[in-house]
Amino acid sequence: MLKRILATVLIVFFLSTSPVLADDTMRKTLTDSLYGGIIGSVIGLAIVLLTDNPDDHLNYIPTGAGIGILAGAAYGLASSGVVASVPEYESFDHTAPPLKVRGVFDRLTNTFEIVGSIDLLKIRF
Repeated sequence: MLKRILATVLIVFFLSTSPVLADDTMRKTLTDSLYGGIIGSVIGLAIVLLTDNPDDHLNYIPTGAGIGILAGAAYGLASSGVVASVPEYESFDHTAPPLKVRGVFDRLTNTFEIVGSIDLLKIRF
């Protein structure tokens, strides 16, 4: 009975989803993570084979796979456009981000200071 309910819920869930831009980003990130894990495993295996006693260093293979998965996920997110290193400007045609200036009152010292800031990262959700 529980298997039928679970199967029905899964079928309804998968039939009701629609492809969106996030689906493409997630697919690219997962694909890059998979390739990173495979490449990391191969590198870990190569390092194991280069050691004098390979039986003592078999843990290099899953370690390489884990590092490869993390690196692949980071590369997939960075190359999919989720994180932009320089903010996108539609009305301005310049390379430097704008300087934002605002005044701040410090209650402890009872002084007023002008603080400038520059946004370097823009993260889209």
